[in-house]
Amino acid sequence: MLLPYITFFFLILTTCRSSDTIAVHQNISDGETIVSGNAKFEPGFFSPGNSKSRYLGIWFKSTSPPHTVANRETARIDTSGVVKLDNQGNLTLVNSSGKPIWSSNSYVPGTNISLVA
Repeated sequence: MLLPYITFFFLILTTCRSSDTIAVHQNISDGETIVSGNAKFEPGFFSPGNSKSRYLGIWFKSTSPPHTVANRETARIDTSGVVKLDNQGNLTLVNSSGKPIWSSNSYVPGTNISLVA
């Protein structure tokens, strides 16, 4: 149910400046965020309350996280998480070993498309 919201959010960012997007093979590491061009949305990692679990979330810049959480069922227990955009249009959260623990399962057909999130 959250996947359409997450995918929609990242697709909205395709019209933004390069400073608020990630391109293929660029990453967002735990501790980093990007902010949408209109400064309304911010994706990144967070720990709710006193929890040590780490989640990838998207929230309104003017409020505290979370509003939408990607990896609700597969929380990270450290700060080694990385979000990557691959050349098929998938946003993937990987652990310190590079193993995927969450993916948008998106697919963008065609090879001449400049993918950004």
